Amino acid sequence: MIYFDHAATSLPKPPAVGKAMLQALDTFGGAGRGGHPAALAASRCIYKARKAIAALLGSAPERTVFTSNATESLNLAIAGILTPKDHVITTALEHNSVLRPLYRLCSRGMELSVVDIDPLGNLDYDGFARALRPNTRAVICTHASNLTGTLVDLERVSAFCRKHGLLLVVDASQTAGVFPLNGNEMGIDALCFT
Repeated sequence: MIYFDHAATSLPKPPAVGKAMLQALDTFGGAGRGGHPAALAASRCIYKARKAIAALLGSAPERTVFTSNATESLNLAIAGILTPKDHVITTALEHNSVLRPLYRLCSRGMELSVVDIDPLGNLDYDGFARALRPNTRAVICTHASNLTGTLVDLERVSAFCRKHGLLLVVDASQTAGVFPLNGNEMGIDALCFT
């Protein structure tokens, strides 16, 4: 079998994942819900995971938030930073987990510009400058398309955002842990991944 959806983290999982999950089910209490040893062990494990993820992706443990999945993370970031008065720039490479909340905000008055791609799937980076408006608040983009595999030059997009004082939200569901990513060095304000 050839499995093409590996970045979604559903299959295949290393045996250590199942072993760790079983150990957690058998020994951990509710993290943050008590001071007994099982609850404290769960809290310590979660903090250890925050530290590991922060080290891998160039962040800080206290800025690492766990959600159910990347869709929830992206929805949380998008709904948390944007208002109906804002303008947002996104790309034609985006997944529905980005587009649906953006379209929902558009129905409430937010403005949206979509940077296009060429026939080969390459992003038109000059399109970001053409889309810029006085009320542009953020750029929301994928690091790699889940359909075409097109890899976005995040350093170039980040430089544009920094030059214009814009927030940068990145969907790294296809790339986190596979391609080098450093949120602090790359100027990413919210890095969402599976």
